Amino acid sequence: MTKTSPDAPRLRPAGLATRTAIEEAARGLFAERGFDGASVRAIAAAAGVDPALVIRHFGSKEALFLRTVDTSLGIGTVLDGPLETVGRRLVAYFLDPRRPVIRQRYVALAQAAHHDQVREEMIRHTAETYVGPLAPRLSGPHAELRVALAVAQLGGLLNLLFLQRDPVVTGADPEVVIATYGDAIQRLLTPPAPDREDS
Repeated sequence: MTKTSPDAPRLRPAGLATRTAIEEAARGLFAERGFDGASVRAIAAAAGVDPALVIRHFGSKEALFLRTVDTSLGIGTVLDGPLETVGRRLVAYFLDPRRPVIRQRYVALAQAAHHDQVREEMIRHTAETYVGPLAPRLSGPHAELRVALAVAQLGGLLNLLFLQRDPVVTGADPEVVIATYGDAIQRLLTPPAPDREDS
């Protein structure tokens, strides 16, 4: 999730305008080119400033990335509603063709995940967005672990869809993917009761 810097309000008008121009340029280039494709020099050129000002205002490309890219992927209220159908709702959200920005954000995040700042933000996001809200609603042991594994499972799907663009997955009927993969995620969150033989 993008953050508000505590330093921004103390900037003079000219400095604030420069910072805003850099943020707007970075937001567009990260979405268009991904983390690797959007260099500090390219961001500076798009903002009409010297590249040194990008680092002066934000400290690093990674910090600028976290400032301008929504790491939440817009999950919003997807996790609300009945726990018993959250698996399918999650998969349906990411498969929705009306949300192309999700692919752009995921690719940018995946490219930047090897940087410490970005990795730490992604860990925080998983804990606050998924584990925190969902784990208390689960019954049974290892609730936090099960939510984290469900997030990992969802990440595998996004990897096939948006990075590898695997034709088996991208060419499949979305409703089949939603039902099949959504139910697989659901089994981690609300596993079926074990069968018991009559005594």
